[in-house]
Amino acid sequence: MKKVLFIGLGHMGSALIKGILKNSNNNVEIFGYDAIKETQQKAIKNMEGLKSLKKLSEIQDKNIDFIVIGTRPIDVEPLCKEIDELDINKKTIICMANAVTIDNIQNCFINNKDVAVIRMMPNMNASIQKSVTALASKNASIEVMKFVTEMFQLCGLVENVSEDKFGTLTAISGCSPSYVISFFKAMTDYAIKSGFEKEQAFRIIEQVIIGSAMNASKSEVPLRTVVDQICVPNGSTIEGQKILDNKNFEQIVQEALLAADKKATN
Repeated sequence: MKKVLFIGLGHMGSALIKGILKNSNNNVEIFGYDAIKETQQKAIKNMEGLKSLKKLSEIQDKNIDFIVIGTRPIDVEPLCKEIDELDINKKTIICMANAVTIDNIQNCFINNKDVAVIRMMPNMNASIQKSVTALASKNASIEVMKFVTEMFQLCGLVENVSEDKFGTLTAISGCSPSYVISFFKAMTDYAIKSGFEKEQAFRIIEQVIIGSAMNASKSEVPLRTVVDQICVPNGSTIEGQKILDNKNFEQIVQEALLAADKKATN
């Protein structure tokens, strides 16, 4: 059984751990560590099956196989240099910090030049096993990539993406849950203000969004054609669609994605 340590037990790290531990056949031993001990204690208390490290030196003592770094980007380099003081050759570093490249991480390991490095980008839906998790590596073996892929498939969909696409990937997958939830909030807020109970509004609009996305992904015609087909002349749909078009709704969404993409790339 492989041993996996998650360093950083905030929202994203905890979401991934929850997704993995929900599957009783996960075949991994999960450890957690956070520099903020209150955060670590809360995570250990709330997630059955999660073990803890008291200090990073235990990585060597417990023979951890995979180290998943989920800290702030600014903390990655000093953390990696601290880990490099241990004997972790042949181990694997998996980093999900935004805009931190594989080379950035590899360059931190002077004493342990044989560590494999994987860059990853999940999203918050990992906790309900509906994440999209992207992986990229330059030196990880096929066996290592297979294990990591299968582990994160417990949290949802896994995609192999070249590292030069990670900025865009971050925008359309890592950041987009915020934008989708904003859209969901606007719709449910309107329904609730119009007299619907919250639970019913959530249930209806959840199904509409999921169903519409699935329908669109299977379309054999351009998506704008699908929109035009739904917008019957003189009907209700077209009146609302006129507002979206006049306000440049699609352009606004793409501007948001571009801003996120640029931030993730730089």
